Amino acid sequence: MSLFEDTQIVAAEEIACGKLLTAFETSHNRDLVNSSDEELVLDDAGAGLSAVCHSARAVWAHFVCEELERHFSYDSATGEINKKVFFFTLVDIGCARSLNEHKVDLRPIARKLRKGLRGYNFIGVIEPGLYSHINAEAKSPCGSSCVSWHMHVLLWGISRKRAKRLVKRLNKSKKYIPLWPGQDGVFQRQVRKGEFPQALGYILKPAKSAYRLGRRRESTDAKPSFIQYRSKLRPGERLTLYLQMRHLSLPETWIAGGKGSALLGMVKRRSRAAMRRFERSPVSAGSGDRRRSVVRCSSLLSIIRAAETRKPIL
Repeated sequence: MSLFEDTQIVAAEEIACGKLLTAFETSHNRDLVNSSDEELVLDDAGAGLSAVCHSARAVWAHFVCEELERHFSYDSATGEINKKVFFFTLVDIGCARSLNEHKVDLRPIARKLRKGLRGYNFIGVIEPGLYSHINAEAKSPCGSSCVSWHMHVLLWGISRKRAKRLVKRLNKSKKYIPLWPGQDGVFQRQVRKGEFPQALGYILKPAKSAYRLGRRRESTDAKPSFIQYRSKLRPGERLTLYLQMRHLSLPETWIAGGKGSALLGMVKRRSRAAMRRFERSPVSAGSGDRRRSVVRCSSLLSIIRAAETRKPIL
C-alpha cells in the first residue's frame, strides 16, 4: 500500500464526481451549466489542471502523496512518519464572498490567509465552505448565505508547544476573524500516530458538506453563543460550489511555505509533465467514450500508475 491508496482519495473523488454530474441534471440552478461543464469535469487529459476536473484532481493527489510520502518517510504498514506534523485551519471573515461571485480572485485571499505562517514549513489548500441560513445576529458579511474561503495546511518543523503558541498569537492579533462570535479564526491539532493519511486525505478531499449557524438558547456571560451544523451537500449546493471553483486551477488553490514550497513545485512540474505525456500517448486519442453511470479512475492516472511499474516519473 502507498500513501495515495491509504488516503482513499480516488473513491472520494469518484463519489463526488458522480454526485456533481447528477446535480448538473437535477438541481434548481442547472440552467447555469451546459455540456461544456460536463466536458470540463470529465476531461481525461486533466483540462489544464482544472480544480474541478476529475482526472486532474486524481493525478494532482497522486503526486502530492508521492512527494509527501518521500519527505516524511511514510511507513504504509504503521501509518507513521518521521516528523511531527500539525493540521492548521485559518479562517477570516474578510475572505467570505457572495454566492453570486463566480470568479473570485484567490490572490488577495491567499496573501491574507498565509501571512501568519510566514517562515514556517507548510503545504495545503484554500477551499470554499458553503454557509447557508446564517443567523442575522452572526453578522455575516454576505447576508443569509456566503462562501467562506479558508485554508487547511499541514505544518511541520516546530514543537507542539510552539504550535500552540503560534495559534494563540495569531488569534490574539485579531488578524483572523471568524464568521461568528465565540470562535477562533485559527486552530490546530497535532496529527497523531497513524493519522497522517486521514489528515492528508481531508486536505485533498472534494467538498461534501454545507454548514449553517444557529444561536444557542443558553449562553454564558450574557453573550450570544452560536453552534455550527453540518449537512451533506444537496444538488443545488454542490453546483454552487462548482460554480465558485470552475475558473480556478489546482496550482491556484494550493499554497505552501518554507520547505513545502519545493514540494509543491515538484507536484506542479510532475502533474504538467504527466499531462503532456498523456496527450502524446495513443490512449488519449480514444478517450472520448465516457460512461455517465459509472465514473472511474481517470485514464490519465491509469497511464501514470502503469508507467511507474516500469520506471520512475520525474
